[in-house]
Amino acid sequence: MPKLTYRIIKKGLFESIEKFEGRINELAAEGWVAVSISSENSNAIVVLMKKEIGN
Repeated sequence: MPKLTYRIIKKGLFESIEKFEGRINELAAEGWVAVSISSENSNAIVVLMKKEIGN
């Protein structure tokens, strides 16, 4: 049965949106998928999920 792992990523206070997008894209290349995105003013939070096939 696959194991689901979740990760919450928050944009840093002084982090540019481009750098934040770069972090999300790096995680996506590792197999993480964004399942929820929320933003208000300059705050952004992304919930990522990854399926891991276990033995």
